[in-house]
Amino acid sequence: MDYSIDVFVSYSRRAGWAKQWIDNHFYPNLKKCLEDEIGSTSVVFIDKQMKEKVGMPWPDLLAERLGESRLMIPVLSPPYFESEWCVAEWHTMEKREKEEETPGLIYPIVFSDGKKFPESVRSRQLCKKFKKYNNPHLSFKETEPYNHFYREVKRLARRVSERIENVPPWREDWPVLKPEAEKPNIARIPRYGV
Repeated sequence: MDYSIDVFVSYSRRAGWAKQWIDNHFYPNLKKCLEDEIGSTSVVFIDKQMKEKVGMPWPDLLAERLGESRLMIPVLSPPYFESEWCVAEWHTMEKREKEEETPGLIYPIVFSDGKKFPESVRSRQLCKKFKKYNNPHLSFKETEPYNHFYREVKRLARRVSERIENVPPWREDWPVLKPEAEKPNIARIPRYGV
């Protein structure tokens, strides 16, 4: 087996406008620009693609997809680090970087803020250019800044394609970290007459 995903886009669904920005602008442009760089077989994964496996436990499927990914682009905002799943995804790729002595498997882009990020994250080089273009609305496509945004995505795709060439060979035993599994909250029905 080999990698089936080139880029895993990691983000918090509770991150204000980040999800809409990714859906409306970032993902479609990144996918097309990456196809221009590495070919039409390039695969960019975002979690809304998991609907194809309805009925499977999503934490397991998400972890499986991360294990099949060459590198990760986390879209950073303060809620990213409040999400146990996002933090687990970050630490998963960070652990792979350390095990394989291959830095650069995480290509973090900043959607908003940056001052509240953990020190270990702030010590990395972060791509902060996208903060200027974090307009989630569809009307953003009709503005002059959108052309600049597109050029930044094009540069990002070029850099990502270069990093993809240097990822370590796929391993079946890549570490995949998950947060503690939540126990279902099952209300107990009181027993009457006992």
